Amino acid sequence: MLTSLLFISIVVTSVPNESYFSQSTKSESVMSDEIQKAEIHVIKVFSGIAQPNTYNYFSFASGTQVPATDAKTTKWDLAFNGTTILTNGGTSGSGQGGAMIVEKPFDTITEAPKDGYKVDGGSGNAIASGSGNSWYKYDMTVHAILPIVGRTILVKTAEGKFAKIEFVSYYKGAPEDVPTEESKYYTFRYVLADENGKF
Repeated sequence: MLTSLLFISIVVTSVPNESYFSQSTKSESVMSDEIQKAEIHVIKVFSGIAQPNTYNYFSFASGTQVPATDAKTTKWDLAFNGTTILTNGGTSGSGQGGAMIVEKPFDTITEAPKDGYKVDGGSGNAIASGSGNSWYKYDMTVHAILPIVGRTILVKTAEGKFAKIEFVSYYKGAPEDVPTEESKYYTFRYVLADENGKF
């Protein structure tokens, strides 16, 4: 049962700059005489609050939480517990999942590499925890976990497809100012690549 999870994907009150956190926006690229559109999905306040050694599971394909009873399947792509994020592959799952961290802004990435994805294993997770190791830094001046600007995570999904993801906030309501709200609430945006790995 999903009793401890607060997950809102449509409307969050008191989120600043609502124009940025629209339900979905469009990223456009011109190919030949037509415009191909890749949908940017925005997920608001996905809870990373879980008991030790348990996780809240997320599927890129559905854009929703997956029940913990499906933890041993390929129905999920990422799993969250605090700042720990698992991919569905390696030692963490039965899928083909993996990830790589790239030093490029989310909107500038137009294609997913076919190779080079790390998997969760004995030496650590593909999306590493710890300040500066993947998507966030711990800012000692404000004592807060803040996303690293210009850093994007490319994910190989459980089914072997590709996605790019940008974490926007780790705090409830995704505040723009120094966060004082409850932590472990993820706001992020992502795009699934097409069959050719294009975003």
